[in-house]
Amino acid sequence: MDIITLTLYVANFFAPACFLSLAVSFINFNASSVEPLLGVGGRFLVNTIVGCAVMIGGLIYFGQDGKMATYAVLLMSVGTMQWVLTKGWHVAVAKEALQDEHQLGK
Repeated sequence: MDIITLTLYVANFFAPACFLSLAVSFINFNASSVEPLLGVGGRFLVNTIVGCAVMIGGLIYFGQDGKMATYAVLLMSVGTMQWVLTKGWHVAVAKEALQDEHQLGK
């Protein structure tokens, strides 16, 4: 395998993690005024690192790349990391508080 083929293989191996991280990093799951822990670039970097680690873990665990289970874990891990980085639990707490206030007002 020459250097060009190896470079293309590695780029294609990590491409799902990078593109998913890029797409998710620009999505702000918060509907409130809570500031995320990191900016867009920081979220992209953290999500890419997590995604690449999942891809490597799937390669080690299954012995080959391209397994759907690896992609499922990739989606769950990057989504969970994005939820943590954007403080998604604050939105859930705020919605519960609004529902409680609405029920008490009746």
